[in-house]
Amino acid sequence: AKEPKAIMKIEHLNATFQPAKIGNPHGLQITYLKDNSTRNIFVYHEDGKEIVDWFNAIRAARFHYLQVAFPGASNVDLVPKLSRNYLKEGYMEKTGPKQTEGFKKRWFTMDDRRLMYFKDPL
Repeated sequence: AKEPKAIMKIEHLNATFQPAKIGNPHGLQITYLKDNSTRNIFVYHEDGKEIVDWFNAIRAARFHYLQVAFPGASNVDLVPKLSRNYLKEGYMEKTGPKQTEGFKKRWFTMDDRRLMYFKDPL
């Protein structure tokens, strides 16, 4: 295809190491917004250095974006905004708005800004 499958804006991009979730010691979860919905891409590489290089490249691009977006901010203020680890992840059960609906098992993820849920971890 000549067009990219998705365009991920650096302002909404996050990357975290997720070896246990992906089942590979060099796993990376990339999270981004698409049409106001959180999307995830899970990637891994057999060479751990390669995945660390990608992680660092994403953080460097975010750092440059933040420097432009917040020109008066110090580097000390910007570094915590480079990537977010998840505060808590795991299964919980939820129901819909009608009290007659049954509970469904969903994978929940919470970071410092939002609580999200998915059908499964991947």
